[in-house]
Amino acid sequence: MRWGIIVLIILLALLAYSSLFVVKAGQCVIITQFGKTIRVIQEPGLYLKLPWILHTVNRLDARMNTFKTNPIQLLLGDKNPIIMTLYVVWAIDKPSVFFEAIGSKDLAVSKINDMINSELSEKLSAYKLDNIINVNQDKVKIAELEERMQASADNKSRKNYGIRITSIGVRRINYPAIVAEAVYNRMKAEREKEAKKFRAEGVEESTKIKAQTDRMVAEIVSGAKKEAEKIKGQGDYEASLVYGKAFAKDRAFFELLKSLEALRTVINEKSVLILSTDNYLFELLRPSKQRVRGRKDGQ
Repeated sequence: MRWGIIVLIILLALLAYSSLFVVKAGQCVIITQFGKTIRVIQEPGLYLKLPWILHTVNRLDARMNTFKTNPIQLLLGDKNPIIMTLYVVWAIDKPSVFFEAIGSKDLAVSKINDMINSELSEKLSAYKLDNIINVNQDKVKIAELEERMQASADNKSRKNYGIRITSIGVRRINYPAIVAEAVYNRMKAEREKEAKKFRAEGVEESTKIKAQTDRMVAEIVSGAKKEAEKIKGQGDYEASLVYGKAFAKDRAFFELLKSLEALRTVINEKSVLILSTDNYLFELLRPSKQRVRGRKDGQ
């Protein structure tokens, strides 16, 4: 009797173990009966099923998955070859469709890789090399290519494989040797063109600054000359007043000063003059009495 109870307990434990299962977060479970899907569970928790071979638990990864495609060499619309590697972000959208069409993650990656490369070959025919690499960002169409591929691949993968593709991006771009040199030369030419443009703009700006500076200098010099002439005129006016007062006060002394100024103007260290002793300039060399007498005689 005791052994019978023990055996019964063991059988019940095995039955419970084979009938209960746990769905973890990030998983979805397909319950199949003889290979046919009968139940899809996507919420985590503890669940019950029929034991052993009657019901089979198939676990699938419901999280986002990423992989990179195999590098592939294709032709652009301008017949230039290019080697591209993409990255793909995908997840299971319809578990039952995915399980029946593919069944495993490895096979899903292979299917998506082939589909993406096919899409890339088709879409690249609408683009030229200038749309893939260019110093002018407005001409680069890589983002547009990625969006078109994602939309098309997502539509096909949902329908055929129960997979949603949330993102496709260019991971790496390589060029065959025949194209690499042409790309380098074109980039060099574009950079030289940009450099010439910047130099020309610099020369133009320099000319503007120089012209503006010359104009300001001319205005400053003109104003300074005008002010100098004004000051000089004022000085001449004040000098004439002083001369007038000196002439009115002592005419003889004034004439003496004017004569000295005349001599200073016409005579220097290297001057040679031949003048008569009766010349007015020599009056300065005579005694004052003789000068006065000479003037009276002259009168």
